[in-house]
Amino acid sequence: MELGRANPRPLTNVNFSLSVGTVVPRDVRLSVLPADVVEIVPQYRGYSFVLVKDEIVIVEPSSYKIVAVLPYTGRSTAAAPTRERSKVSFSDRDRDVIRKHAKTRSEARTTGSAVRSEVRVGERIPDSVEIEAFPDEVHRESPALREYRYLRRDNRTYVVEPRERAIIEEID
Repeated sequence: MELGRANPRPLTNVNFSLSVGTVVPRDVRLSVLPADVVEIVPQYRGYSFVLVKDEIVIVEPSSYKIVAVLPYTGRSTAAAPTRERSKVSFSDRDRDVIRKHAKTRSEARTTGSAVRSEVRVGERIPDSVEIEAFPDEVHRESPALREYRYLRRDNRTYVVEPRERAIIEEID
């Protein structure tokens, strides 16, 4: 992901974990997330960020909690290879929220396809396959999941990056 005209200096020596949910120390200088980035991830409008090595760490400004860690390529997102864009780290809490939601959804569904289909991390989901948005309660519990979609197959949940329609993580 690119930070537009913002040319932040990356932090190279950090004493905190780059994980969703971690509270960034208050002495870390945050920058306002540029409009170029907000266009790509509008759910983070009004959030701040700090660049740490080759990652954009998006921070909720009032709590200083990390809500997302995105790859920073220093060039246009459109030119970035898919593997760079799909480098996402979900917290254990995010995974638990996904599992809880998926279990509730599975219990609510009484019919399903008898067709078994293989799905693998890194693969692109065909346009003919419906991917679902996480409901608001998932976003409230784990804001980092807001930009992602999911797919249920064979009692497994797959997190999907919607622009590329690529599977980025399998949650059992």
